[in-house]
Amino acid sequence: MARKTTANLKTTRDFANVLDSIPNHSDVQRITATGAFTISDDTTIVSLALDGAKSVTMPVAKVGRKIRFIWEIEQATGDLVATCAGADTFAGNIFTSVEGNGAGDGDVVAIANTIVAITFVDDVNIGSYVDFQCVTDGLWLTTGHLVIDGVGLVPTLA
Repeated sequence: MARKTTANLKTTRDFANVLDSIPNHSDVQRITATGAFTISDDTTIVSLALDGAKSVTMPVAKVGRKIRFIWEIEQATGDLVATCAGADTFAGNIFTSVEGNGAGDGDVVAIANTIVAITFVDDVNIGSYVDFQCVTDGLWLTTGHLVIDGVGLVPTLA
């Protein structure tokens, strides 16, 4: 029977050092003003807490970075435009549903990996969200579910 030695065991301190070296992007950034805003370096959740037109240039897409936009109130009077930094692009799908429609009428907005801006048009409802995850430098994989007021109100791409 082999004996365990202390040389083979990791200490709590060793694991703490490893965990300290991993960026902990766990902060919530609450947006309470219209206009342009910047996503903080440690933000993983952007809470959209004010109606009106807003714009953001996404941070540089670096492997491991994750950001979620969540609508805390209804976006009813202005668009939100998210634009990539530098040569970064978006790719993925955003699913939409129409508020109060028992048939679930909506659409899937397919995002080709050449897209550099997404405009979330007004009338995005509370609780809607979009996730941006970077698994390769320069590319934001984009998924989400938006509850909107009408089929024609899906995000536009550029």
